[in-house]
Amino acid sequence: MSVGETLAEARSRAGLSVAELSERTKIRGTVIQCIEQDDYDACGGDVFVRGYVRALASAVGIDARPLIREYDNARTDTSGDTFAHVARVAHPVPPSRPADTAADVPFAAAASAGLSDATAADPLPPAAPPASPPGPSSPADPDVTSADLPALSADPAVTVFDLPVVTEDPAPTVADLPVIPPEPAGPPVPHGDPPGSWTPVPPPVQPRHRTRSRDRRRVAWIAVPVVLVLAAAGVASGLALSSQPTAAGKNAAAVTQPSSHAAHAPLTSTSATPPSATPTPTATTPAPAPPASTALPIASAAGFGPGGLADGDNSRVASNAITRGAPGPWQSQWYATAQFGNLKQGTGLILDLGRTATITSVRIDLASYQGANLQLRVGDTDGPLSSLRVAAAADNVGGTVRLHLRSPQQARYVLIWFTLLPPNGAGQYQATIYHVVVNGHP
Repeated sequence: MSVGETLAEARSRAGLSVAELSERTKIRGTVIQCIEQDDYDACGGDVFVRGYVRALASAVGIDARPLIREYDNARTDTSGDTFAHVARVAHPVPPSRPADTAADVPFAAAASAGLSDATAADPLPPAAPPASPPGPSSPADPDVTSADLPALSADPAVTVFDLPVVTEDPAPTVADLPVIPPEPAGPPVPHGDPPGSWTPVPPPVQPRHRTRSRDRRRVAWIAVPVVLVLAAAGVASGLALSSQPTAAGKNAAAVTQPSSHAAHAPLTSTSATPPSATPTPTATTPAPAPPASTALPIASAAGFGPGGLADGDNSRVASNAITRGAPGPWQSQWYATAQFGNLKQGTGLILDLGRTATITSVRIDLASYQGANLQLRVGDTDGPLSSLRVAAAADNVGGTVRLHLRSPQQARYVLIWFTLLPPNGAGQYQATIYHVVVNGHP
């Protein structure tokens, strides 16, 4: 039986119609019918065919691996006609010699000339030119032809080289100009101003240092009286301060004396307020600052499914998500839809810290494709999903995701639980985690 017939028979045994199977797998009914008829042109390629076969086989309760192997073998099978075509291309048959034609018949005129191999396709030999009779003034030249030009007895046309020689310079040049004799020596010509003329003379510039010296002297004359006034004021203030202690002592004695009598006065005459009228400030102790969060060590990691560790995805490579320099990320199984092909409710990666610690935040490095919905769950056991409580969540994320807990949580196990898968760029949906860092206090 072919792949399509096997799937159609399994669907009939399961009591499912094409519409019900389409609703369960989220695959169009036309695609399911084409696959059951072994027509894969509408599926979009081998990658999509394998994904559809796997999803249909899982939905009807049969193993998809034999069907995928049968599909791959059928796609790679090569018929005998193809091998024959390859043999003909690799070893071509040499072309046969064409039959003789009328062009190969010897030409009669060429045969008479001694050319036994000449045919009608060969060009005719050129005819010899008629011999011209020898002239009286020239000897008979056997090589003379009609292309020979007659000898010229005279120059038929005047050329540039036949122009007459110019004996006189037609135009004067610089060298032909007359030489001007030098001026005769005479009395020297004065170069100054002529007599009776007036030239304005600018005023002399005074040296700058004289003005500066005058300014300094002026400042000195002003500063001396000021210094004397300040000195006199200082002396006067010193004398006043020296006389204040005696007066202050007398006043103090006068003030303290009545106070001794007031000590023996009755209590009703005093106007002092009771001590309870003024509140006494109390000293407040600042609260200690919380310790800084650090990266917590992670003992192990494993795939986690709706039933716990038993049905987790790819647990053998789960340690790549907590190991620096790992050869690759942790990835879940791929599914035909973002809802896990309606085969499960979610998948995830559970981390074991080795002991209970205080967790404050988690950083997760996902693939760059957006569209993942995930939850951060914590607990003290790695049991079923219901035993782990939700501490944070994020929707439609990708790349680096930082989840800050609403309040620090005491737990040993941390579960990264995907409720919606992002695309993986190959037509399927798959969760990918490159690295995880858990922050908190030991």
